[in-house]
Amino acid sequence: MKKLILIAAALTVLGGCSSWHNPNIADPSEAAEILARDKAFCNQQTQEEVPIASETDGAPPEPTTYEAKFSEDYTSASTFDECMKQRGWIKK
Repeated sequence: MKKLILIAAALTVLGGCSSWHNPNIADPSEAAEILARDKAFCNQQTQEEVPIASETDGAPPEPTTYEAKFSEDYTSASTFDECMKQRGWIKK
């Protein structure tokens, strides 16, 4: 029983670190459907606004440093979060 409780607690902590909630939507099933649609929309917006890298004639994207990858990931996450907030979602 203790093992089950520990596993449940670990999954709750890991899986529920951050989730999106929209206070304007009361019905949980409707919220789940709208969340999926809004996530897809914001993912598409993020990909359009934050290009992965510019490639020229098959050459690798420049620059190829860790800092550039971190910056790209941070920009993508920030753009996605802003899109979700504009659609009424709050990260909890």
